[in-house]
Amino acid sequence: MLFAFRGIRFYQLILAVAALATGLGAVFSLKAFVDDRGAPFIFLALILGAVFLFLFGTALRAPTSFVAVAEERTRVRYSPFLDRVFDNREIVNAELVRHPWWGGMGVRTMFRGDVALASTWGAAARITFREPVRVWLIPRLIPVRTQRLIVTVRNPEKLVERFRQATPAPSRPAPTARKMRNRGFRTR
Repeated sequence: MLFAFRGIRFYQLILAVAALATGLGAVFSLKAFVDDRGAPFIFLALILGAVFLFLFGTALRAPTSFVAVAEERTRVRYSPFLDRVFDNREIVNAELVRHPWWGGMGVRTMFRGDVALASTWGAAARITFREPVRVWLIPRLIPVRTQRLIVTVRNPEKLVERFRQATPAPSRPAPTARKMRNRGFRTR
């Protein structure tokens, strides 16, 4: 099953407007440098130009964000921040949560274990992994490790239901009582 992110077009629009604003800022800073107003403007133009390229690239990749669930594997892709395939046995739990409007959009974390890949607010699915997952706050520069990933996909109820069906609760055999024998300095 393929789950697209809810509100991704609005998120893309916000990224495009932010890219436009930083691009204009870079152009005006470059013009100020050319008009001999000072050397700091060239550094500001370079920084704003790099931010423009990042935001523009992210806006172009935003519509390709999804969560694809198959029988054995799950792929999560969210712009340049996360693109990984997980074995379904790595997923421990999935549950419904609400992503508040003040939680923001994009990659959001409070560094307490949860990372939200949010394109809107409202109903979301929280996926819990056995091992921590790396998500990039700034691609290839600042990673964050998380065991709980919140995704704001369409039909999060179906995503949660799919993981509950795919991953039955692990059953452990009952411990057996056995007699321990002493073998010198080692004991089994």
